Amino acid sequence: MHSAQAQSQARDKILRSWAGYSEVAIIRQVATTGEHIDLCMEFWAEKRRLPLAEYTHYFYDVVHAYVQRLLSERLVCKAEDVLRNVDRDVKCFFFQFASECGNEELAEFVLDHLRSREPLMYEQEEPVLAYHWSLVQQLRKCESLLARHQTQLPRLHIEALMTLPELALQRLLVELYFANGNESLLGSLSKDMVWRHLVNTGQTDRLQRWCGLRDGIHENLTPLEQAFAAWQLDPSMYEYALEQLQQPSEVLRNLFARAGYFFPDESADIPTQLRRLCTMQCLGQHADLLSRQPLAKYLLERGQYSLLLMDCVPVAALEALAGSEVHQEALINLIVDLKSHSLSENEGFELISKSVQSYLEKTHDTADSFEAHPLLTFYDFLGQEPTVRSLEGFLTSTSLGRVPYLKTLIMRFDHGPSNSGLPTAHDLFLKFQQVNLPLLAAAGHGELVTFSNARLCQRYARKSQLNYTHYLKQQRSAYAVYYLITEQLQLYGQITKTQLFHACETVTQMALQHSRDDELVTHCVACCEMLGFDTQTLRSFLLLQRKLSRHASEGGYSDLLAEWDRDLVAQLGEDSTEFPLDLYQSLMRLAVKDIPGKFPVALLNYYASKNDWWHLLLIFQYFEIPLSELKKLLPHFKSSPLGVHLLRALSFESSGDRQHKRGSLRPPRRSGETQTNSSQETMTNSSHSSNQDSSVQQLHRNPDQSLCTLLTHSARQDLFAIILCCTNTLPDVEIPSTAKFLEMMMTTTPHCSAINLLRHCIRQEHPVLAVLAATVSDQNRDWCWLVWLAVASGQWSNLLKEAAKLREENRSEWVWSLIRGAVAGGRVNALLHSFEIFQSDCKFTHLCRFLQLTGHQEDFSDGTITELRQFFCSWSQDAVTLPLCGPLPRKQVMQRSIGLLLIQLQTNFDCILQQQRFLHCICRSDVGDICDLLDFCLLHKVFGVAATWMRELAIDLEQLVKRDSSEYRRLVDALTEARAYEEALQLATLLQLPLSDIVYGKWVAELETGALRPHHEYEREIQQHALPPAILVNFLLQAASSAGQVGLRRYEHLQNALGVIKQHHLFPNESFDRDQIEYDMVLCYLQLPEKQIAKLSIYHSEYYEQIMLQERCVLYKSFSELKELAGIDDLSIASKTPLTSEMETRLNTLLNILLDKGDIVEALRLQELFEFRPNDLRFIVFAMALAEGMTSISNLSSKERQLLGEIEKSAFPKFNRITLNQNVMARWGSDLSDTGSDNVALGFEEIPSKEKQQTLDTLLGIGSKLKYGVELGRRIVLAYRAAMYLDKEYLDVLRTKDASVLLRKAAEEDCLQRLLVVSDIQISTRMTPNEIAESLALELTTCIVRPRFYIFQANQQPRNALRNADLWGHSIDRDFHLFLELAPNTTMLGNCLLEYCDALKAYRRYQDGKPFEESEAFERLSGIITVYGLPTPSPAGMVSGNPQVLSHKKQNQIYVELLIKAHLCFVHECSMEGIVSVLQKAKTLNGQLTKAKSWSLIVRMLIGIARYREMFYCFDSLIENEQFESLLGQFDEDQKSGLRQAILSYLREYQPKNGKELLRLAALHFLMYKELAEMWTEEAQEIVAKIEALTDRFMLKCSPETQSLLQQALENYTHATENYLLDNKLLLAQHSVSRAELIAMQLDLCTKELEERHSNNANNVCLRVIGVRSRDEFKELVNCHLRVPQAMILSRAYGFDINWSEALFSQFVVLQVPNYLQEYLCHQSINDDVIEQVVKSYLIHCQSRTTNAKQEESLAQLVELTKSVILKYKLASLLGFKPIVMALINESPVHYLRDTNFGRTELHTSTDA
Repeated sequence: MHSAQAQSQARDKILRSWAGYSEVAIIRQVATTGEHIDLCMEFWAEKRRLPLAEYTHYFYDVVHAYVQRLLSERLVCKAEDVLRNVDRDVKCFFFQFASECGNEELAEFVLDHLRSREPLMYEQEEPVLAYHWSLVQQLRKCESLLARHQTQLPRLHIEALMTLPELALQRLLVELYFANGNESLLGSLSKDMVWRHLVNTGQTDRLQRWCGLRDGIHENLTPLEQAFAAWQLDPSMYEYALEQLQQPSEVLRNLFARAGYFFPDESADIPTQLRRLCTMQCLGQHADLLSRQPLAKYLLERGQYSLLLMDCVPVAALEALAGSEVHQEALINLIVDLKSHSLSENEGFELISKSVQSYLEKTHDTADSFEAHPLLTFYDFLGQEPTVRSLEGFLTSTSLGRVPYLKTLIMRFDHGPSNSGLPTAHDLFLKFQQVNLPLLAAAGHGELVTFSNARLCQRYARKSQLNYTHYLKQQRSAYAVYYLITEQLQLYGQITKTQLFHACETVTQMALQHSRDDELVTHCVACCEMLGFDTQTLRSFLLLQRKLSRHASEGGYSDLLAEWDRDLVAQLGEDSTEFPLDLYQSLMRLAVKDIPGKFPVALLNYYASKNDWWHLLLIFQYFEIPLSELKKLLPHFKSSPLGVHLLRALSFESSGDRQHKRGSLRPPRRSGETQTNSSQETMTNSSHSSNQDSSVQQLHRNPDQSLCTLLTHSARQDLFAIILCCTNTLPDVEIPSTAKFLEMMMTTTPHCSAINLLRHCIRQEHPVLAVLAATVSDQNRDWCWLVWLAVASGQWSNLLKEAAKLREENRSEWVWSLIRGAVAGGRVNALLHSFEIFQSDCKFTHLCRFLQLTGHQEDFSDGTITELRQFFCSWSQDAVTLPLCGPLPRKQVMQRSIGLLLIQLQTNFDCILQQQRFLHCICRSDVGDICDLLDFCLLHKVFGVAATWMRELAIDLEQLVKRDSSEYRRLVDALTEARAYEEALQLATLLQLPLSDIVYGKWVAELETGALRPHHEYEREIQQHALPPAILVNFLLQAASSAGQVGLRRYEHLQNALGVIKQHHLFPNESFDRDQIEYDMVLCYLQLPEKQIAKLSIYHSEYYEQIMLQERCVLYKSFSELKELAGIDDLSIASKTPLTSEMETRLNTLLNILLDKGDIVEALRLQELFEFRPNDLRFIVFAMALAEGMTSISNLSSKERQLLGEIEKSAFPKFNRITLNQNVMARWGSDLSDTGSDNVALGFEEIPSKEKQQTLDTLLGIGSKLKYGVELGRRIVLAYRAAMYLDKEYLDVLRTKDASVLLRKAAEEDCLQRLLVVSDIQISTRMTPNEIAESLALELTTCIVRPRFYIFQANQQPRNALRNADLWGHSIDRDFHLFLELAPNTTMLGNCLLEYCDALKAYRRYQDGKPFEESEAFERLSGIITVYGLPTPSPAGMVSGNPQVLSHKKQNQIYVELLIKAHLCFVHECSMEGIVSVLQKAKTLNGQLTKAKSWSLIVRMLIGIARYREMFYCFDSLIENEQFESLLGQFDEDQKSGLRQAILSYLREYQPKNGKELLRLAALHFLMYKELAEMWTEEAQEIVAKIEALTDRFMLKCSPETQSLLQQALENYTHATENYLLDNKLLLAQHSVSRAELIAMQLDLCTKELEERHSNNANNVCLRVIGVRSRDEFKELVNCHLRVPQAMILSRAYGFDINWSEALFSQFVVLQVPNYLQEYLCHQSINDDVIEQVVKSYLIHCQSRTTNAKQEESLAQLVELTKSVILKYKLASLLGFKPIVMALINESPVHYLRDTNFGRTELHTSTDA
């Protein structure tokens, strides 16, 4: 305890020390010190209320960030200590940090620290760390994969991967491979995990491929398939797939079958297994598998006997079948013998012959059978040692004569031997008996025996003939050529090159196959040469194979050549004195022909590694190897500069050769660039020399760049001679002007050395001389720059021409033209070098470097952008100057600079991609922020759209700098003319130009080509470009006109045009006539073929599509309004086409369809357009007019009146719900009975007028006659009926769109037929089932909630305040079935009521001030409570008092009622889900009601839902709280019966505490007498069972407790008897009485025993008469212990009959019970049979025991009672009772018994017996 207290104090001290520090600071502290880490994590996890595991990850994240900061500060030792303190792997963290670090120096520093710690271990672990780091990088790219493995990998780093379990890592690798397809992961994958992944993800195609690669050689395999081929499938993999795959494909099933595995659904399907094995041709491979199946029985039942001979059918299975298949036993035995013995052995052949003989005897035992099969007869004959004589007789006596050959044999027997030389039958048999063909075949070593007969040889013998290859094998090459030519000429008549080529190919193959046979190879080569083919390659191959091949190569031909190359290197290593020129020449020859351009590199690498430049030089020169191969050798040189020098030396060739080689590596961009580049390279090498190492580094950085560009070439005149000629001692002269400069350059007058160098620079075109001139004299540096640039860029001649045109003051234009020409000519490299050499401080250099990097080096990086930004920065500071130019205006400099950028863009790039990258680079430099001359971003976008067109159309980009340039407009127009509409649209959109003409032209072009698109694409294009819709209408009309007068396309175009007009409200419009378009469309529709009409969509009016569809196609407009919407009065058609009868039929159908869909507006328009009106439309129009009062019935025509007159009243229910049409007076009577007649004065309710009723009947008749437009008719009829009963105007009801308003009126006003009105409103307004359910639920909830508020005025207090309020004049409890009929979907209604239950819960939480969840039902419920919870208004109209609040009890009442009503809704449609929901909520509510002690509500919920078995928990609650009496109230009869059975079932099944009392109480309440009797009986039986436990055989322990138990059991049986009698169950009552008597007898015995032995302290026992189990016990009690009355009670109780003869004998005779006979005579009448049986028993008893006189006296008393004189005399005689005999003899009636010998004889006989 002291230790724990000390630890607690230390903990508190540590926590106090952390006070005032941040969380991150504390984490860093504990990680640095390595102390209290666990305490820190526990403390902060508890403080932040996070799980410890989750906070641990956060802790390590903070530590990792801290360690990364330490490493960034190069505190590696401290970082290592921190990682060790927190148990993290240092190597993993440091390696990952170095890999992620962007600072290469820091990364190398960290890795050096790792290497210095443990060099050897780090060297071993570095590949492992690198591998796991690559996995980390790949996993970071797969976010979905990381999300799936978030639990295993909460943080992704190297250490986490290395600590993963192997199985988890393998699964992760497999998923990673299939996520990113990285082939490098294949070597690390486990085949088992790959297989499981494919199976789990259902990739059957890859499974099929894997299984299909098990055998054979496959080419062109992917890496994954190569892995499949290398991985061997294990049985466990197959078994896993069999368990997991649900629906495998047929191919996969077959592949599994080939491996011997079948899916579970086919494991017992033998036909399927056979089919799959045969399909995969592997039946023989799986004989063992099939042998385990009942294959033998399957084949035998289907008659496939030949298949029984297969090896897969075991002999044991056939032997087992032989015993069961008796009718086929012979066949099975034959097949068994065929399978068990071999025909090749004599013994086997004999046994099989006997089996066949036995089979024939059993199956062909009659002559008829052999007649049907003559060959069987012949086979039977051959098996009996046939002879010629027997054959002759057999042929004539059997049906063998039908066999063709034997038939001819019979003829020969009849006519004797013929002269044709045919063998006789005797010869035939002798021949076959003597010749042993198998022996001859064995002697001939498998060769077929030939025949001497030519015909036999031609027919049977194998044909063999020598060809030219046989002669080659005999080393006769010349004759082989001769034979080949001769044979070809004989066969074909000519010899082609192809034939000779095939022959040489065969000979070459022979030479390669017999390469070790020198002679044969020589003749093969000679043969090919004689045929005219070059064998140099063959000889080279054979030479290399003979000299170098030491082992066979496993690779291909290229691998063999590489191996020979390595062998040559090895040979040189052994003996370097002699170079194998022949071998290497042969190898080079083969390598060049194998892959052109690929040379053997092993020998070259060998010489390069030894710096043997001399041999390399000879090899390159001798074999003419290109310099590109030497370039590849540079990394292999031991001394890198040596390789560069060698490459430089070999490249020193003539100018033409150099140009050729340079062009082979990289073609020049434009003409003249080569010369310029060479000159500027000369300058670069002379002025910017670099050491060899930098050159080598540049070679490695730019491997694709030609090395020739880095070398100095000098193919000009002697430079030193020129310098000597130009040098003199004249003083330097400054060039004053341009004219003077030109004069000095063009004349030959001697000048100073600098001027002379400039002059020779121009003449000799040596730019380096200008550099020398600048170094000699610095006075004319600018002019040196000018000369150098002009010569280097080749512009001197152009410069002279421009100089003649310009003045001195315009010298800047001259300089700008030189710069512009350099850029335009692609000499940006020379331009840059000119400024770097002569004007190093010039700010214009930044722009030149930008041009050079982008144009020459194609570098568009951020560094390049920085150069351009620096130029613009210098420009903004007026720091940009040019040589030979004065101060330049800023605007001019910017304009010229942008011009240079545009020239660069237009001329110095080979592809559009580079141009786009150049523009993107300029845009990134933010040039638009400082210059408004040109929008480069816009130009970039334009290039992205129409770059190719800009080149084709030669758009001058420099013109874009000018204001109001028309180049963009010209480009758009050109694209439109070229029909490049997409590009034109994009450009026009970018440039904000009009798009209408382009779009229209595009559509028309598509129309001309017949490539019309779907209409929605045109609509989308209009919206996309914000075009006026009229363009599309005009285009569609043009398309319709081009489609012809009639056709499907024309109809669709016209319909789409009307759709556009309708959608965009384009009428009226001067461009087109909507009415005419609609008329043409419908006319086209009427003229279309019938097949096409069925596929068309119908045009609808705007009112229908935009209003009626939104309003559920419910009619809310009057007839006049519909006419106005249809525009009937304004219709005007220029010319109409007469309609044919077929067209009228189609028009009638079209109008009917419109009526069915509810589009009355379009129907009215069409009937007006075509002046055609069908009957249904006429009826609907008349119904609207009649309902609106615009007409009357008298306006009907005679025909229409006749139609309406035929309407029967039985048609009206089409619009009625019969159960809702209640009797008005009956309903009013019920209303009057519920209200006080004394206080309510009933006003007169006017019944609807007769006129309205007649109108309603007429409307009903019209509606019932309608075939089309029934919904419209129903809307009119039901709206009129609702208006009539509501006493409202029809139009008011028709125009009311909110159905709730009408429903509220129906509820508020005391109208007739309320439910019918509600139903009419719901149907006519097409309320959805959900809306109806919500409306009804709201009304029902209102009726349930409203009575729960207190009414303060006494005169407003109803009779039953807790009764639910009525709805629409009906009780929601009694008439709830009527409300269910109002709901189309009562399940929805039940769900809505359940939502109010949830809302009531939320309202309770709202009242208690707890958080709650709002919902629509909650808002409605709150509204109900707000309305009805207000205090009752006073007579003055003012509201006094605070709003009422629903108590919890009232809320529970509402909840219970809602659950009851919801349950009724679900039961109405048998919705089990809803019923379950109600029961779940009821169970939850039961607990709440139990806590609130609302027992009546529990009973109400139980009885209202009436699912007693599912709600037994209600019984539990009531019984546990002693409220069971609540269930025994006054209920309806239907409720009472169900409740009674539920109570009984519950009490019997669950047997709660005091269950018997409760059951008795319930039974008494429900008058269940039988159940009460059964309860009493059960209790009595339980008591008897307790008493039986106190018995010992026939004795019962007597005690007061036993006595009280018996008394209690007696009372129970008495009560049971009474209840049975009350229930008229007489038999059960009689049985209960007998049990009561038995208990009373036992009680009497016990009581007497206690009274007699009261003073005795020993255990008192009495006779036990209860618990008799068998008849023997019963007999023993009756015969030995019980008196006669007791025995009779026992007999009645147990149902056993008493054998009174045995009882009398035992009790009266043997035991000598004195008064037993008297008791018997008092209760029973004795007869002679009983006495006779007693005598017989006595006689038997006398045989085994001795008797006494008392027994004889008792027996004599019984004999005296015998009534029969004869029997009495007989018995007395037998027993020797002489007094009785003598008395009988002396009596007068028995005079014939005087013979006394009778008695003695009988007695003697009886004694003997």
